[in-house]
Amino acid sequence: MAILIKTNGSRKIVFPEKATFSLDEMYKYLECSMIQPIYLEDGRILWIDEEGKLKPHFENPRATALLRMAGGLEGDYIAGSALLTDNDEIE
Repeated sequence: MAILIKTNGSRKIVFPEKATFSLDEMYKYLECSMIQPIYLEDGRILWIDEEGKLKPHFENPRATALLRMAGGLEGDYIAGSALLTDNDEIE
């Protein structure tokens, strides 16, 4: 079970089509063609659009809070949707 975190603060539980998420599925959920993983201390992975700040995306406060807990740089933020997965949910 993964969580799709939208910029408006909403969260939606999503499941992979098969046993694990494929890259294509993550691209679809994040509406992008290049993703970046952020490894959280609790073992989960936050997937974001690597080019999110270059697009007309809004800041994602919930995902940004997770970035800060993972030791992100001061002032950095996540733009666009984010997908929070467990390590065993990806190919």
